[in-house]
Amino acid sequence: MNAPLAMSIANAEASAKSSRASSFKIAIVGCGPRGLYCLQSLSEQLRQLPRSPRVVIDIFEPTEFPGAGNVYAPCQPHYLKMNFAAKHINAWAGVSEDDAERCNLVRWFNREHPVPLDPNDFIPRAVVGAYLRECFQSVHAELRTLADVTLHRCKVTQIQGRDTCWRLHTDRFNGEYDELVLTVGHEGWRSSEPMSKPTPLKFPPAFPIRENLGRHAVPPRTTVAIRGFGLTWIDATLALTMGRGGIFDESGENWRYLPSGEEPRRIVPFSRSGRPMLAKPNESLFPQPVALDAIWSRGCESIDALPSPIAGCDLRSALWRIIARAAASAVNHFGGRGFVTPAEVQSWFAVWCRGAMQPEASLAAMRQSYRVATGRAAPDVPWALGAAWRNLYPALVRRISYGGLAAEQWPTFRRVATEMERIAFGPPADNVGRMLALVDAGVVDLRFLTAEPRPSDSSQSSVCTLANDRENVTIDHCIDAVLPSPYQLHRSGPLHGLLDADIIQRLHGSEGILVDRLGRPIDGKGRPTLGLAIIGRATEGCVLGNDTLSRSLHDQPQRWAADVATRIQVLQENR
Repeated sequence: MNAPLAMSIANAEASAKSSRASSFKIAIVGCGPRGLYCLQSLSEQLRQLPRSPRVVIDIFEPTEFPGAGNVYAPCQPHYLKMNFAAKHINAWAGVSEDDAERCNLVRWFNREHPVPLDPNDFIPRAVVGAYLRECFQSVHAELRTLADVTLHRCKVTQIQGRDTCWRLHTDRFNGEYDELVLTVGHEGWRSSEPMSKPTPLKFPPAFPIRENLGRHAVPPRTTVAIRGFGLTWIDATLALTMGRGGIFDESGENWRYLPSGEEPRRIVPFSRSGRPMLAKPNESLFPQPVALDAIWSRGCESIDALPSPIAGCDLRSALWRIIARAAASAVNHFGGRGFVTPAEVQSWFAVWCRGAMQPEASLAAMRQSYRVATGRAAPDVPWALGAAWRNLYPALVRRISYGGLAAEQWPTFRRVATEMERIAFGPPADNVGRMLALVDAGVVDLRFLTAEPRPSDSSQSSVCTLANDRENVTIDHCIDAVLPSPYQLHRSGPLHGLLDADIIQRLHGSEGILVDRLGRPIDGKGRPTLGLAIIGRATEGCVLGNDTLSRSLHDQPQRWAADVATRIQVLQENR
């Protein structure tokens, strides 16, 4: 390094230290919805401070749409839908419901559009992204009256702890901060972990949709295998059909697909379990009786009363019994069928989980869940179990988060939770109806649901075959529709570096990043780490249920912001 450059860097670092000494510097790393929530809560806290030192806020978000991030980018196709009803989405916490500017999604939509929104609708993710982006712009404007705010459109690659601060590295500059919060979500679009068996096959990820699933990447009239049978499989399948000009027509009780000729010849999903995600009811089509509220309330109270940590006998005999009892009570409320006992609910779930599900059974489960979710069939045990899990979930979050489940019980709970994701948190009923239409049209082929891909004799590594007991199918293109789990940190991301440096650690059993109720990582001696917070997906297990836009399910952003405001006030008083 030449002398002038070295002197310039030294002067810049000295200037940064001087600036930090006369101000309080905060870095927000990742500004999707969680980053937005932290900023909004911080704005509320800073507004209440009688006086404060100069506050500097640097926001690091590499995507084009801060507040929305990749997942809710407003530019994505509108056929990519939420599986979370519009009425539950509100980016503002601690704000009066009468505030006309800082309002929930439904009020914002009705202000911006001539046709009012049904609060029970599952709307396009792009529309939610437009709402979140506008919320970010409002929060950004508020904060600029309270602090020096800069948005950096770059990616943070490394974080290092110093004696009294945190040093942050990007590809453009380095900075030192008194307070640093990581809300990095999925850490960008990337592939999931490799399949259970080693394979030379290439499975490019489904996202980003336009780049990875366009006609240039997946030509028309080819046969496509999709790894995964969950929400991302549905997104990918819609991109390859509706995104290619295909039309879905809802005629009578079912959907019908009218092909464009640009879609694949066949779309062949496969997964380890073969079990589908069941349709989530639209409450405008299938209203939930008010009487169910008492059932859910009793269930939540029973879960809240369980001892902590929940050990093996409590998980099997107490927690699961509470959920089964609530489900049985819910389905019995509707009548019209024989009386259902909690034991029968448990028996149904045991059969559901038993081995890989055959394609015929999987298809039948999808058809039945669609009929129930749209009010065309009477409520059944799968509906009741899903409804119980959804409505008791806030109590599960309260009881199990922060070490509320014994470490040795996590494998069992994770298996149950994975299955309940399929039963309770599935796609909107309309999208299940569309998938059924594609099956009926012969575009989606479920016959190889539990097959293992095998490289074919072709020299192209992306070509494979799938085989069941009777026949096989040759695949032209493979797509990965399995997202990385919360425990799979990006190898070049800041969280992985902090873990390697033993600055953060995983909660034994759950494997989520161990944090306290403010989002502060807990060190090896059981102490919270001052000036650092991790909020959101990476803490899954330590904090249950992070993949949500709900602001009522978790309060870490509010707690973190209040703690930061206290630190700022103490700093001012000590000057």
